[in-house]
Amino acid sequence: LAQAVIDASCSPCFTRTTAMATSVFTRFVEPGRVCMCDWGVNAGKPVIIVDMITAKRVIVEGLGNDIPRQQMPVRWLSLTSVRAAVCRGQKQKTLRKAIKDQDVIKKFSESNEAKAVKIREFKANMTDFDRFKLMLARKALYKVSHGKK
Repeated sequence: LAQAVIDASCSPCFTRTTAMATSVFTRFVEPGRVCMCDWGVNAGKPVIIVDMITAKRVIVEGLGNDIPRQQMPVRWLSLTSVRAAVCRGQKQKTLRKAIKDQDVIKKFSESNEAKAVKIREFKANMTDFDRFKLMLARKALYKVSHGKK
């Protein structure tokens, strides 16, 4: 038994059907979902889904970066927990206003996905001496936590 739930922000154009039982999945390919590009020229950059073309292709636009609106395969994206309440096929001006009003960029920067990207970039830019200092810090932390001298 499914029940239709209408999103209040854009009621005439977006309806989401939810099951009465608890769903296993919480992240869906839907307009307004923030994703990370895992493949291609834009790998490692956040994008937002604007529209769905088919079950395997979506139209995305950059989230606070210079990625133009383009189509992309869903398998190139990893869905994040952040979502903006927008309708399908929003114009660029309306989409940017919704992103700004709902603080989507701030929510994304506080998410675990964005923190993991920052850590990955930091480790990639470490020098040999930085890696050595990190190794010594980990050894000292291990000694403290395990009560060794």
